[in-house]
Amino acid sequence: MRGLTTKLLTTATILQLAAFGAKAQHTYQIDNNTINYLANASDGTEPLDNWFGNEFTAISGANLLNGVDFAVGTVSNGTTRITSATLAIYTVGDPAIGATRVYTQTFTPVAVAGAVNLQHINLTTPVLVPVGDVFLVSVLMNNVIGLGPNDVYPFVLDTSTTSTGSFWDRSAPNTFNLDNLDAARLLSYGLAPDGSGAPPFIPGGRLILRADGIAVPEPTTLALAGLGAAALLMFRRRNA
Repeated sequence: MRGLTTKLLTTATILQLAAFGAKAQHTYQIDNNTINYLANASDGTEPLDNWFGNEFTAISGANLLNGVDFAVGTVSNGTTRITSATLAIYTVGDPAIGATRVYTQTFTPVAVAGAVNLQHINLTTPVLVPVGDVFLVSVLMNNVIGLGPNDVYPFVLDTSTTSTGSFWDRSAPNTFNLDNLDAARLLSYGLAPDGSGAPPFIPGGRLILRADGIAVPEPTTLALAGLGAAALLMFRRRNA
């Protein structure tokens, strides 16, 4: 894994990260909103699949997940660009079973030159998580190169002194299994050597990746919405 310290980020950029929380009824967040590194989980010049994720606990009034906010670092080396990433959401129940993937969606990571872009991703289908249950939100990018001159640093880590709830993993190119997170580790631990001979890198901190949740609509609200739609349809027919 390699991390790139950036001095190009301004106070305005950091404040921009905080502003995205207003778009949802509740934003699940474990990062401290202060950028430390642009990072990847690749050790050498060969591309590796990179997976990073954060855990949260569903709360009442915001347990219907409808979006994710992902801080994007660099996804282009000037020659090639990472054009596709996979967002995966898991429920975390019985430790003996592990995380169960319940949602998957591909998206295009969008970077901003000289700054970090907190990209909002609307979920195609909202995900309902029982109140009190732990869920994990992750992003997978394939074929991430770790060293120059073709290196990219798509993930953004904060300055937290703990990595609790924030995980990373990697695999050979195009082989990462989203349904097997047995090798995932907290960011406070190094990953297994990839054969490059370099000592394990321990990034620390937490990933800047958040989830947006809203209240589950009450049955009466849904019923009223249905009546309203029916009334509107009848009005249109009468005036046709």
